[in-house]
Amino acid sequence: MVEVTFDVMQSCAIAALVVLLGRWMVKRSKFLQTYCIPGVIVCGLIVSIVLSLLRNNGVLIVNFDIKVLREFFMDIFFTAIGLTASYKLIKNAGGKLLLGITITTVGSILIQNIVGILLTKPLGLHPLLGLGLGSLSLMGGVGTAGAIAPLYEELGATNAVVISVMGATFGMIFASLVGGPVSRWLIKRHKLSANVEEVDASKQGGENALPLNAKSMMGSVALVIISAGLGSYIALAAGMIPAIEFPYFVGCMLGGVIIRNILDLTSYEVREAEVDALGSITLDLFIAMIMMTIDVTKLASVAGPFVVILACQIILMALWVAFVTFNLCGKDYNAAVMTAAHVGIGLGSGPNAMANMRAVISEYGPANVAWVVFTPFALIVLDIFNPIFCTVVAPWVASLW
Repeated sequence: MVEVTFDVMQSCAIAALVVLLGRWMVKRSKFLQTYCIPGVIVCGLIVSIVLSLLRNNGVLIVNFDIKVLREFFMDIFFTAIGLTASYKLIKNAGGKLLLGITITTVGSILIQNIVGILLTKPLGLHPLLGLGLGSLSLMGGVGTAGAIAPLYEELGATNAVVISVMGATFGMIFASLVGGPVSRWLIKRHKLSANVEEVDASKQGGENALPLNAKSMMGSVALVIISAGLGSYIALAAGMIPAIEFPYFVGCMLGGVIIRNILDLTSYEVREAEVDALGSITLDLFIAMIMMTIDVTKLASVAGPFVVILACQIILMALWVAFVTFNLCGKDYNAAVMTAAHVGIGLGSGPNAMANMRAVISEYGPANVAWVVFTPFALIVLDIFNPIFCTVVAPWVASLW
């Protein structure tokens, strides 16, 4: 068997090629565009399938030196998320609505994991795979799944990475298939309608964008790195607490949260567009490195249980948003549109949420509050609570095996 090894720079170049080819595929596929499936996942999945088949048939083994860069990109991505958690930016939405979004987001994380863990026993799976096919992958996405699932493998859950990543991948497909229909059902059932005086927030926001230049971009890059540096000390300190597995990237994220809210008390302007861009770039490269190195053939051994758990999670999310999210968020037209967004982030990602809302709004009219408030705030709650929860409870869940 032939064996090929790529060094760190060559491996990074291949990951970048996966990202670019993925974008090229999305531009030429209406299906991928409609269901908001990231091209990096599609291309990375193709690469992983090909390499897995070559390896398992004794033809070729390909080794990538990605450990250090993969961890670095992951830490920077979560730091960028932390820097979006501005108290000033979210408090204007109203305390009651924000409380409702927080409760339904955290509640859906907990119920997904409870259902996932309970299903593993009759299906003969390690209980940590219940977390892997719960909020870790479905609400956390490929990035969070790829970051935390290796811990599950260390705790005894065989193939946790590939199962979790595949859960996140298929979840994104169903996120767009389910979200719109649930929202439309609520609108028709409760005879809801849009407020014609609302201004669609999707038409705003780009008018005051500042031009990109090296000086300002360097300021944003430095801000993210400094925040990650602060977060590293948080991670090291938290790691000294007995019986708690505190991942490095969560410390980086908390560093971003602290820095952002300190800067909000000053006149310093955090250029969110640049921070988001940096986060998106590092996320794509991190996902590419995860996808192109997993062995998808390992999923064959749990294909049946995988389908059962995923189907149950899809039904659960549809019921949760219809009877919990809708009621907690006001029981009006905006709340109905928010259910489409919650399905988007509950099974897929932020882009799924926005695509679901756009589909409903285009048919029934503008929903300014839902468009502006729900997804950003829910993602802040989700991105902070979910990785910490899925990490902290892992040792206890593993003890159930």
